Amino acid sequence: MDTQTGFIIGVDTSCDDTSVAVLEERTGCVLSNIVSSQIKIHQGFGGIVPELASRSHMENIAFVFAQALESAGINIQQITRVAVTNTPGLVGCLLVGTGFARALAYQLGVPLHGVNHLEGHLFSPFITEPPLFPCLGLVVSGGHTAFYRIASFEHVTLLGQTVDDAAGEAFDKCAKMLCLGYPGGPVIDQRAGRGDQNAFPFTVARVKMGREYLSFSGLKTAAYHHIRVFGDLSEQTLNNLCASIQKGIVDALMDKAAFFFTRHRFKSFAVSGGVAMNSLLRTRSLEIADRFNVKCCIARPDYCTDNGAMIAHVAHVRQLDDQLFTLGTEATKKIQARKLACKKKQ
Repeated sequence: MDTQTGFIIGVDTSCDDTSVAVLEERTGCVLSNIVSSQIKIHQGFGGIVPELASRSHMENIAFVFAQALESAGINIQQITRVAVTNTPGLVGCLLVGTGFARALAYQLGVPLHGVNHLEGHLFSPFITEPPLFPCLGLVVSGGHTAFYRIASFEHVTLLGQTVDDAAGEAFDKCAKMLCLGYPGGPVIDQRAGRGDQNAFPFTVARVKMGREYLSFSGLKTAAYHHIRVFGDLSEQTLNNLCASIQKGIVDALMDKAAFFFTRHRFKSFAVSGGVAMNSLLRTRSLEIADRFNVKCCIARPDYCTDNGAMIAHVAHVRQLDDQLFTLGTEATKKIQARKLACKKKQ
């Protein structure tokens, strides 16, 4: 390893994954991306318990950091920048990551960058594929569902978002009603492959606020009534319901993507976030990109869920102001999707 090459450390503790990554500044290549999952801790509760998540981050972050350096084959003195998620997320979890990153940057005397978690997801497809602007970006996860116009890494505009539940939350809540456990998205995806996606009708919601908005609360209510009517579900009925729920969620997302493609000029379609691992969404995203003759970039599965690599990547591609020895990179739980719109440095 060239000792003169600089390396960016990316830290993400926004929710229930503790992640640290190492990215080479010169090439932008991710050398390591270590993720410590907390799924087993939260499964018994049917969802994430913020206090337990924060404590787990505190216990794991030093070990995960050491593993990231070892896997990348570098030492701590070769770090030239530190990037950390500071918004949005569970505030107790964010505090662990920002505290660790601030201490590390201070000790090494290197710049520290606070990164918006949504921006990390939005740009994650470009870790492995070159971007083609302007791009329609879709971030779809357990906490967020939003469409963006990406004119460049410095110019991002929010086009539309969900007014209630995120798509991933709809998957998880429907799975909970079906007693399929947590997280529900992967289980529904697996069962959907053995079911009939047209067995139960789920219409795409129309939101009074405007065509650019989405809603998944009605789909959850419809799923609840289907489940109540059947009572004890047979194995095939359960599979059919999973397939229909999955189709209903993906239909809503693709309907909105088509809406934006007909009203704006794009050269590519970038899909990211935890729900981007869903098999039907990946297939339908490729199909709609082909329909509108644009390039499709879908985040690699290991970059779909929360990870430090996407945070380091933002620091690499964005012209972020260096913040030497800053203690001002604070955590905030506020979800400010519109603040992804940013201007180039003068």
